[in-house]
Amino acid sequence: MNEPLNILMITHKSKFGSFARSHAMARQLVKHGHKVTILLISPTRRFGFDEDEWDGVRLIETPDLLWGRLRTGWDPWNVLSRIWYLNNHKDHYDLIHCFETRPCTIYPARFLSAKNHIPLITDWNDWWGHHGLTEINRPGWYRFTFFNFIETYYEETFRACAGGLTVIASALVERAINLGVDPELILHIPGGTFTDKYGVKSKEECRIFAKLPLEGPILGFGSADSHLDMEIIIEALVLVAKKYPCVKLLITGKAKPEIHKMAAKFNLEDKVIFSGFLTSEEFPLYLGAADLYLLPMADRPYNHGRWPNKIGDYMTFGRPTVSNPIGDIKTLFEQHEIGLMAEWSPESFAEKIIYLLDHPEAAEQLGRNARLVAENEYDWAILVRQLEQFYGRILNRPDLLTV
Repeated sequence: MNEPLNILMITHKSKFGSFARSHAMARQLVKHGHKVTILLISPTRRFGFDEDEWDGVRLIETPDLLWGRLRTGWDPWNVLSRIWYLNNHKDHYDLIHCFETRPCTIYPARFLSAKNHIPLITDWNDWWGHHGLTEINRPGWYRFTFFNFIETYYEETFRACAGGLTVIASALVERAINLGVDPELILHIPGGTFTDKYGVKSKEECRIFAKLPLEGPILGFGSADSHLDMEIIIEALVLVAKKYPCVKLLITGKAKPEIHKMAAKFNLEDKVIFSGFLTSEEFPLYLGAADLYLLPMADRPYNHGRWPNKIGDYMTFGRPTVSNPIGDIKTLFEQHEIGLMAEWSPESFAEKIIYLLDHPEAAEQLGRNARLVAENEYDWAILVRQLEQFYGRILNRPDLLTV
């Protein structure tokens, strides 16, 4: 694409939460000469707007009256505030990219798209309804109430109404086609890597920084607040510890109380290290202390319909990963020698972990492979080139200029 674009992205997340996908795309698009504005939710403001800039990306924080998990795109006041803002600020945008289709993203996006005849693209970042993440990220009562219906309604209803769709996982491509989306209007763009930001660091340097043991194996599990399917890791750790009594499991982010209880149940309190929330500067130094990484993937719809962004971090940091042959992770491991795939059992997981600990040279080679894959196939600079081409295809379709 030769002509620079003025792009509006709309997300239901906040600057200090996790909106890495929209920001990662925007950051790279700005490097390519485009202008990008992101509407996001203010973490605290209830009235008025804040404007800021991050990596050359213009950020507009919009007010929200709700709190906690509800402050994630459901507030009618936020919807109205965004529509008012877009109606009264005369910025000209060439296209709108809407991240997820919750009320505070899809209604303002559709309003501006219809008003100014701008093509609208939506992004589908996870499998939520129909046995998706709502089954594990929501209270038990939630799955059998009107709230679950509402969440599924907003996840699905507007996909075929937009001019284009970006998805993070192959299973969501199939689901979108079943909802009536034209396959030619779908771009599969997985989570990318930040190889320009993160380099490969030595384990010794990282362990000294993080004040972790210099001797003995360390297994890494990196996340901010999503610690899915961890029970198999805890049970596998019991078996690994029989051969490697000094083994440690490092878990980053805000782990739920259930994870702490699992460790206590198996008497692993002295082997599990909870780092808590880490800054973007601390995160690679903590994870870089690990010999290998873990990515448990149960055979459930929510895992088929997602791309765990942690795999991008794992590859970038140049260590091998033990995971399961599920969804796009299965395809990744089949195409590239970056780790080992285990069956869904603690015994199989432990076996793969022990193999890598017993064969450090093989583990090192897998780690080198992983870094090369991160650089040559999954770097955001490469993925955003595909996104630019997709934008061009959508803009060249006059029939997609209204929704």
